[in-house]
Amino acid sequence: MSNGKYQTIPRPGAAMTYRQHLVAMLAPVILDAFLNQDAWCDYDEMAGSLMHAVDAIIEAEQETTE
Repeated sequence: MSNGKYQTIPRPGAAMTYRQHLVAMLAPVILDAFLNQDAWCDYDEMAGSLMHAVDAIIEAEQETTE
């Protein structure tokens, strides 16, 4: 799938940012918890948690490299 300039779905091996890579790696785990364990109330809360987790990982890695 493509919207003209960018791939709409990140593919491993394609040029991806580190943030996209983390999202692609964490999304299946978070989605499984959402669907099978009722970990979140709605999709917005789940998506927010995913993005906050990714941002926290990137921020922690930046702090350790400084």
